[in-house]
Amino acid sequence: MQNSLEFLNFSEYMIEAIKVALRYNPTPNPRVGAVLVDKNNKIKKVAAHQNKGYDHAEYSLFKNSEVTPDDTLYVTLEPCFHNDTSPSCASAVIQTGIKSVVVGDIDKDKRTDGKGIDLLRQNDIEVIVEEGVNEFLNPGYKYSDTNPFLIGKVAISNDNIIYKENNKYISNQQSREISHYIRSTVDCIIIGKNTLIKDAPQLNVRLDDKFTSPTPIVVWGNNTKDLKTYKKNNSNFSFYVENEEGSFNDYVLRNNLKTGLIEGGNKILSYFFEQQQIDKFYMFKSNSNLINGLKLDTRIQNSLKKDYILNDQYQIKDNSLSTYTIK
Repeated sequence: MQNSLEFLNFSEYMIEAIKVALRYNPTPNPRVGAVLVDKNNKIKKVAAHQNKGYDHAEYSLFKNSEVTPDDTLYVTLEPCFHNDTSPSCASAVIQTGIKSVVVGDIDKDKRTDGKGIDLLRQNDIEVIVEEGVNEFLNPGYKYSDTNPFLIGKVAISNDNIIYKENNKYISNQQSREISHYIRSTVDCIIIGKNTLIKDAPQLNVRLDDKFTSPTPIVVWGNNTKDLKTYKKNNSNFSFYVENEEGSFNDYVLRNNLKTGLIEGGNKILSYFFEQQQIDKFYMFKSNSNLINGLKLDTRIQNSLKKDYILNDQYQIKDNSLSTYTIK
């Protein structure tokens, strides 16, 4: 099967770096993955920053490895320039004698912010930037707002239906796999009460057992009837009850959850669209018509047209994927 992350249009080696990075969560540091490739385009080693206080991805990659000038380093984020909290990764790259580096995005940390790339180039190392890698891997990285960075997602049919009874999946297998990769990039998955009651979703990452699943959160509303029962039956879920927990933003940040993926139907998506809290949106669309069922609320479609920028469109077999960011 074609690698589902190829929709990102990154090189195959950068995709491998993304995949290994997603297996770890070194918060408060960003996820970073690295791949070492030889002159014959064979992968020699992959590594990632695994936990806070552990070696950065580049140091982990170079440790106990034979690096030659003919190798190429792929790393999902610009090698750090600073050495105040950890040794400088840019300096470590130079010391290997390697002559070719591909990075995914400039590090917005003011201690680096392009200086790592400049240092590499000053030492006659060719540097290529694959833009958008870190943006996918660490959504909301160095996001300065006091609100969480929220991503919305929906799957719709060609005739704009998002739910049809006895029709479990609207999108294809590859689109669903991409959705699980997106899940693996965030701290929490957010659904509404109705989605929990109707679908009883697992809300986990179903790629393999090495991927950590985000915290599931149910936006329950004000009516606490049956809440106790659902809490008991979903002990690994968190429940946000309006007017009991303060604002939703305060609730998730208080629980150290800085990024979230909103999944579900019209009500939960509209809830966040109306407050203009969805920073990025993924729309998976099938080329099949379902004829009848619940259609995507026209207010959501109007909001996407008015308040969002269409960034990219991808073809995923018989599905398409459109990505949006708020203006």
